[in-house]
Amino acid sequence: MYATDRHLICHWIATTRFTPPFMKLQSFLFSLFVCAVASTTLHAQSAAELEKRFRSATTKQDKMNAGYQLAEKLKSSNASKAADYAWQAHDLAVQIGDKRREAEAAGLSADATLASGNLQLAKSRYEAAWQSARNYGLRDVAIHSVDRLQDLARRKNDVKEELAWSRQLVGYLKESGGGGRSGGDGQRRLENQLAAAEAKIRELADKLAQATGQSENIETSYQSQLREIQAKSQEQITQKEATISQKQQQLQQADSILRSTGQRIDEMSKEQLAAKMLAAEQDREIQIQKRERAELELQKNQSDNLRNVLGLVAAFVLVMAILFYFRYRAQNRTAAELSQKNKRIEEEQKRSDTLLLNILPPAIAQELKTRNKVAARKYDQATVMFVDFTGFTNVAEQLSPELLVEQLDYAFSNFDRIIGQYRIEKIKTIGDAYLCASGLSDMNASPADIVKAALEIQDFLLHTKAERMSHGMPFFEARVGIHTGPVVAGVVGSKKFAYDIWGDAVNTAARMEEACEPGRVNVSETSYWLAKYEFEWQSRGKIAAKNKGMLNMYYVTGLKSY
Repeated sequence: MYATDRHLICHWIATTRFTPPFMKLQSFLFSLFVCAVASTTLHAQSAAELEKRFRSATTKQDKMNAGYQLAEKLKSSNASKAADYAWQAHDLAVQIGDKRREAEAAGLSADATLASGNLQLAKSRYEAAWQSARNYGLRDVAIHSVDRLQDLARRKNDVKEELAWSRQLVGYLKESGGGGRSGGDGQRRLENQLAAAEAKIRELADKLAQATGQSENIETSYQSQLREIQAKSQEQITQKEATISQKQQQLQQADSILRSTGQRIDEMSKEQLAAKMLAAEQDREIQIQKRERAELELQKNQSDNLRNVLGLVAAFVLVMAILFYFRYRAQNRTAAELSQKNKRIEEEQKRSDTLLLNILPPAIAQELKTRNKVAARKYDQATVMFVDFTGFTNVAEQLSPELLVEQLDYAFSNFDRIIGQYRIEKIKTIGDAYLCASGLSDMNASPADIVKAALEIQDFLLHTKAERMSHGMPFFEARVGIHTGPVVAGVVGSKKFAYDIWGDAVNTAARMEEACEPGRVNVSETSYWLAKYEFEWQSRGKIAAKNKGMLNMYYVTGLKSY
């Protein structure tokens, strides 16, 4: 229980000691209510408030408590950061000698580290939590740490390590089971934990025995395969030795053939050598005569070729003149065609620019064309409007898909026309919902104009409803929510560009729409004060909004009459 709660209860006891029983009951119930509110307020501290409290803490005790609460707060949203804050709380607990918080902070840091995916660091911090909890008798932290260490060993498929941790847990439970401090229920719970841990040990021992048997089978299979490979290798070596011996015999035969050939050359007579030399000289003279005749024929061919070349040059000049003439005519024709194509390209460019401006604001479209991307921009005071049809499912069931789309297009086209009169930027449609905003880029920043557009949209839907009811046709009714605040706007993705806005102002405008009645315009307190003097209002007081708490809301009933 927090200090504030204890103070309130003590105050109740002091003030109701001498009062009647009925008044005591009333006072006690009121005190419980105040305690609940104080506790809720304390628990509802945001992460930013806890970080500020952590940094501004003047004592190690306060800093340790703030770090531990901050780690619990961030565990689900930012596990890595939660692990760091919890470990800082662990170090501070070691310094001030807070044994329970030392073990709890180590366990919390290990849980957050495991959630962030760092298994090795998580293991070391679980071991630290186990050591602290075992040494100081913190049974719940010790059992939790060993359970996580067993899970980490199971993930690594390390049966021996898992078995070792199970045996440590059994030993610890037996050591910490004495003293009778837990009573009968605590003793039975300890016995159940011991029985479960011992059953786990027997299961892990069986798995280890199976794994050992499988390892022996694998080793026996490996030895038999090794002997087969050695036998095959010896057979291959024997075959290679036989092949080498055969090659050596072939080399010896070739060497004997070469020696016998050399002996026959040496035995040739000098007369045979002279006859061969004479025949070689005659062949040389014949080759010289052939070369001279070839040179004469070459000179004759060169003169003929020169005459042919001159004729070809003259023909080439004539052909080139004809080609240049035709090229000149083709260039003129091509220039005319290019002029027509450029004109069509300019028209297509204007059409594409117009289409892009229908999708994106002018400044955003220009930046996208020049840089091929758009940087996100923050607008401190943008007014966001949500329009959502009520009973859309019932209307959709009564119309064919084609007619339903036609009716939606008719409604949204008129919405576009209305907001265009006030220079309001359409953001997108989401099913049967319509989102637009002012105060973006060069668009109108006056919240009063978007309120006027909302009233015109409701008037348009009211007239359409009356017309369709007279023909017995289904009709649309809509809720409108408006809020003013900071947003971030930009284009996301690299294909099918979509201009969108983000921020708490968008969410608040959606909550205004959800809390609105059909046919009405619901405005937040911020927008109300910015457009207060131009309209008639109906205050709704504080109304609960999803994830926002209690918010002041106002209905716009019409323009102020002067």
